[in-house]
Amino acid sequence: ALFAPEPLAGSGNPARGRRVLDIPILKYKLILQFTNWRIPVDDHPTTRRERRKHEVRSRIMEAALQLLEQQGLEATTVDQIAEAADISRGTFFNHFPTKESLLSAIALDELEGLAAQKPAAQKPAAQKPAASTSALDRIYGLMRGLMADSLAYRQVTRHVLLDALSHTEEAGSPGAALEGMLRELVAQAQDEGSLRADVDPATIAVALIGVYLGAFARLPAPAGAGASADPAASAQALVDAYAVLLFEGIAGPAERAQ
Repeated sequence: ALFAPEPLAGSGNPARGRRVLDIPILKYKLILQFTNWRIPVDDHPTTRRERRKHEVRSRIMEAALQLLEQQGLEATTVDQIAEAADISRGTFFNHFPTKESLLSAIALDELEGLAAQKPAAQKPAAQKPAASTSALDRIYGLMRGLMADSLAYRQVTRHVLLDALSHTEEAGSPGAALEGMLRELVAQAQDEGSLRADVDPATIAVALIGVYLGAFARLPAPAGAGASADPAASAQALVDAYAVLLFEGIAGPAERAQ
C-alpha cells in the first residue's frame, strides 16, 4: 500500500528517514532525468504581434482537434486543418513543422489547462477525508481531468499515447510533462504524510500513469449499442477505483500480517 501508515504517538511521521525503495520501472520508464516539467507555453503575450501569433496558434489547434477526432490522424491533411482554421498552408508550418508536433502541442495545452484547474473537494468513499487543497486531492483531480478529456477526444488521445510511447526519452514531450506534474504532486503528498515517503516519487508517478492507461483502455463504449448511460461518471469511477487500488494495495490480510 502507498498510503502512509498512521504515525505512532509522539513519533511524527514514521516514514521519515526510511531508505527509499529502488523499484525498477522497466520498459515503460518515462524520462526520469526530466527536472523542469513546466510546460513552455506563452500564457500572456504582451505585444500585438505576440497576441496575433497566440490567437492563430490556438485557432489551428482547435480546428485540428475537431478534425482529428472526426477523421483520425492519417485521414486529416494539413490543407484541411489550414482551411478550417482560415489560414494558409505556409502559416500552418510556421507554427507546427509536422502533424505529430501539432498533436504534442494539443496534449501539452490540455495538460496545462488541467494543471491550472482547482480540484473538487471530493475523494472516493474509500479514502479518508482531507482538505480540498491537499496534494492527494490534486492527484485525483488531475487523473479525473485526464479521463474526461480522453473520453471527449478518444481518437486524438490514442494518437497522442502512441506517439508518447515512441518518444519516452524526449524532454518536453507530453509524457514527460505528465510524469513531472504527477511526480511533484506525489512528493507534496509524501511531505503531507498522505503517501509513503520511502518510495521514489518518480516510481509512484509512473504507476499513476499506468492507472490512467489501464482506465483509458477500459473506457465506456461510445454512444450506441452497449453505451453507458453516463459515460463521464463511469470513466471517473473507473479511474478512482484503479487509483484506490494502487494507493491501498492488493495484498490480503494474511500477507499484510507477515
